[in-house]
Amino acid sequence: MADNDLRKNVIELESALNAERERMRSLRRVALRALAVLSAREPDLEGAVHDLTRTIEDNPEDTRALDRMSARLADTIRQQDQREDLEAGLLAALESGLQGFTFLAEDLAKVHQAAERGDADLTRRSLARVFSALQENCGQALAEREQLSEVMGEIRSRLNDVDSALSADHDHSERTRTSIRELHENISGDVSSIKGRVVDITDIDTMRREVVEGLDRVADRVRDFRDTREAELLAALERNRALRARSQELENQVAGLHDRLSRARDEATRDKLTGLLNRHAFDQRMAAFPADAGPASLIVWDIDHFKLINDEYGHTSGDRILKAVAEVLAERVSEPDFVARYGGEEFVMVMHQPLEAAREQADQLRREVAAIVVRAGSKRLKVTISGGLTELRADAPEGTAFELADKALLAAKRQGRDRIVAVAPD
Repeated sequence: MADNDLRKNVIELESALNAERERMRSLRRVALRALAVLSAREPDLEGAVHDLTRTIEDNPEDTRALDRMSARLADTIRQQDQREDLEAGLLAALESGLQGFTFLAEDLAKVHQAAERGDADLTRRSLARVFSALQENCGQALAEREQLSEVMGEIRSRLNDVDSALSADHDHSERTRTSIRELHENISGDVSSIKGRVVDITDIDTMRREVVEGLDRVADRVRDFRDTREAELLAALERNRALRARSQELENQVAGLHDRLSRARDEATRDKLTGLLNRHAFDQRMAAFPADAGPASLIVWDIDHFKLINDEYGHTSGDRILKAVAEVLAERVSEPDFVARYGGEEFVMVMHQPLEAAREQADQLRREVAAIVVRAGSKRLKVTISGGLTELRADAPEGTAFELADKALLAAKRQGRDRIVAVAPD
């Protein structure tokens, strides 16, 4: 081969090699960008993506290492898909099992919507609301059932006593009728005997004695009948007195049950941990909210990073934070305003103020909460809350205001938390 031909071949090979290297660099840039996007959108894949990225950047010629890292990323994605399938199955089972509870229908619909959107935070919050509502309603129903079962047992016992007394009175009436019939027959027999003996007797003294003895027998029969009836009457009177006493006891028990149920229902409107109104009480107040109440605003609060606090420092610390936040919110609320714990780390508040004035008050509450320090062992935890605010309008469909405030709360969290976002109704 001539030198010119050889030189030409070398130049062509170098050109092809440079082109291949440029294609490899382009492919590497595309791969790195794709991996960066994947890591940002799927935080669960961050570890596998990071290792594969480092391998591409540091040692792109090591094809075995690239194969291993790619396989690991694929396995991680498959595991995530399986977990998502499991989560979808669990949510479907949850919806199926709870669909008979009509008071959960709205919350279950929100869980379904959040899951379809893939919003994990909203799904978790919606599930927390479902279980909070379920716990409140079932707890109240069980408490009332126990109270009613106790009194129903007493009522059954008293009815058995009444049945026994009525049976005794019936037997007494039957015995009385039989005794009266026997008394009448015996007296008639005694009178007939006296009449027969008097007819045959001519001696006055004998006649008098026979008549007296006959009348004594009649008197004895009447006295025995009277004594027997008096004894049975006294027994009946005693039974009636005992029944009246037991009836009074039952009346007192029923009155006591009424008082206990009233107290239990009052307690059932309160959150046991914070002492605030609970979700059930909030829903009742909203359902009865007067149309002529004037300007009013609704705010939905959420404690920032509460799940992380619970996971890292335990539920005892979480409970302390909930109570501390509840105290701040409750201290700044006076009738007709009210605040309730809606479930989990969520609170809801109604302020009888226009939107802008309510926003100023809500921001003041937010700053006061930010000043809270809660001890968790040797740690001192700072607490912040986010709020979503909207105006309450009497002509708006039920639930519209809460939905708007809830969306505003999500916006506050996405904007960095520890802030208030207000949304005016359309």
